[in-house]
Amino acid sequence: MLYLNYIDSGVKDYFAAWISFNTSDRKTLGLIELGLVRQHFLCYTTSDILYFCHFHKHLLKNPGSNIFTAIGYNPSRTFLLQLKNQFPKVRTVTVFDDDLFGRILDCKVLLAYLKIEMNFKLQNGQVFFCYKSKDYAVPESIFSLHSFRTFTGMRSNNRTIKPKGAVSFRQLLAQKFII
Repeated sequence: MLYLNYIDSGVKDYFAAWISFNTSDRKTLGLIELGLVRQHFLCYTTSDILYFCHFHKHLLKNPGSNIFTAIGYNPSRTFLLQLKNQFPKVRTVTVFDDDLFGRILDCKVLLAYLKIEMNFKLQNGQVFFCYKSKDYAVPESIFSLHSFRTFTGMRSNNRTIKPKGAVSFRQLLAQKFII
């Protein structure tokens, strides 16, 4: 069930020119004036952008300084590199679910931006990956973009935002209004 009826009307109005409220297509939302854009938020779907912005309305106060892109659940490396090239001096912020899939996608975005190929494998509660001929096994419970960067020594200005008290911003909205 979609909880779009519960989203703040100001958020809906802000995005009304760019989306219909039942779509999950890949698209970039917001006023795009390259000199003004400071942060680029990546979410799974346009609905996820709305759920996120419902809790972070301050990001909409200065039109043009923040843009939002729905990248889908399995974005290609080529697509992510196109986004990076389109907005080269902009801070990337990933807004994916706070589960293993979302944390791995945070890493996949970073790796695509750095033009690095890497595979992740989950086995017996451990996330396995190999970087510079060194194998890593990180417990699933502590795996995150931060731990990944710590283990590998990779640096980036990518940032993540995770919902507090829920797996997703959709679930957070449901908890606030439905329960």
